[in-house]
Amino acid sequence: MKRLIPKQKAPSFNNSVEYLHSKTQFWISEIEFIKIEQNFLKELLAEHIIGLCDTNNFTRAKLLLNGINHEAILGETLIESIKEHKINLGLLIENIYLKKENIFRDNHELLKTELKNYIENFKYIKEEVFELILLIMKKEKQHKLLVK
Repeated sequence: MKRLIPKQKAPSFNNSVEYLHSKTQFWISEIEFIKIEQNFLKELLAEHIIGLCDTNNFTRAKLLLNGINHEAILGETLIESIKEHKINLGLLIENIYLKKENIFRDNHELLKTELKNYIENFKYIKEEVFELILLIMKKEKQHKLLVK
């Protein structure tokens, strides 16, 4: 009598350890790019700080600079956590940590949530900086028109 063995579901690439490993590399590159944006925003605020001195928005600009610096520190911490996670996933790919796969998957989800929050916080700060700089640039433009 022939016994039928049910087909094993082939793991999809979306859930594979290799996929998780590639996602961590993408996350690192995202944070690295955000670091460049953070430096740009700091320079942008510094360039327009004279315009801020004349307005009540100077305090707002200082808070935004503090927020950017805080996010930069969080970004460094997050990169280190992701790099450690990436190493663990690499070892899992090499079949070294087979018994800890579920732990690494849970950690991956946690890091994914942290990254999402980090990016959302940065987007908020970036939007606030752009609004503030736009306001200052409009005032500078009005001032130039009045002088002419």
